[in-house]
Amino acid sequence: MPSLKMDAPQGKTELVSRWTLDAGDYIAAAELSRDGRLCIVGAGDGAVLGIDVDTGREVFRHVAHPGGVLAVSMAPEGTQFATSGQQPNAKIWKATGELLRELPGGGSQWVDHVAWAPSGGRIATAAGRTVRVWNADGEPLLETEPLPSTVSNIAWRADGTALAATCYGGVYIWPFVADAKVRRFEWKGSLISLAWSPDAKVIACGSQDSSVHFWRLATGQDSEMSGFPFKPKALAWDSESKLLATSGDATVTVWDFRGKGPEGKRPIQLESHKSVCTRLAFSRRKCVLASGSQDSSVLLWEPRRTAQPVRYAFLEDEVTALAWHPEHQGLLGGDASGNLRFWEVS
Repeated sequence: MPSLKMDAPQGKTELVSRWTLDAGDYIAAAELSRDGRLCIVGAGDGAVLGIDVDTGREVFRHVAHPGGVLAVSMAPEGTQFATSGQQPNAKIWKATGELLRELPGGGSQWVDHVAWAPSGGRIATAAGRTVRVWNADGEPLLETEPLPSTVSNIAWRADGTALAATCYGGVYIWPFVADAKVRRFEWKGSLISLAWSPDAKVIACGSQDSSVHFWRLATGQDSEMSGFPFKPKALAWDSESKLLATSGDATVTVWDFRGKGPEGKRPIQLESHKSVCTRLAFSRRKCVLASGSQDSSVLLWEPRRTAQPVRYAFLEDEVTALAWHPEHQGLLGGDASGNLRFWEVS
């Protein structure tokens, strides 16, 4: 249980829980299918769970990576999902829970990251200093040269035509269109988080030095937002690529990319958590931001309208996962003690 738990925001409405489930261990990753019917959860004990979103019923539970699951990713069409963890191979599963195939990690002890391209057809994995891309049948399409350090994050462009990866020294982008060249944006530091804007114009990264660095891809222009007390491990864009929410403190900082961008503007400061923000997620259909904290609180914000939270909820421990229903019909949260909860959002 966390040592600090915030009080309910005065005058705000608590979210109604549709269901609660005990996953059994730390919630490392959670993702909902595009149709909103299935939730895939990866746990610290190595289990992968399939959960019916409407009822909260556990559809399946398998030991996927005995040392612990690190990432899960649903295929766009919803018929398959991928997992990675503390095991030398990533794995591809049917949405019904049957294992289909394994993707080798290339000799690494575990595969840190896995991400299905938004347009389908390609799966990216990162193990150690190497990024690999596969087709849906598990055939290799790309293996990069070793990067300067361990890959800290990977993210697909929204249309699936390029893949970005971060490590110490900058951002790398591999295109999947004819005659396009690999791009590199250098940064003398260790990048620990990555968020590619939905319009594909900006890549933002949290840095080990407690700053947020971003690049405008059309020009290569870079900028830095510094002064965070802690490392900004959580980043989230709104669906219109206008607002970037960043962690790095109990206060959530939102940067406005409208017009000429955030340079020279005062950011929006969202203050209510009592401890460091750990997770951020914008709803795809409305400009509603969900934030989770070490203090177990989950807050909903409408940053374009007010700097005060509009709804709230609690888990039992540090918030480790947040995922919106694709139609803005609910929010999934998970915590460090293995508690899963799905709240109604109207």
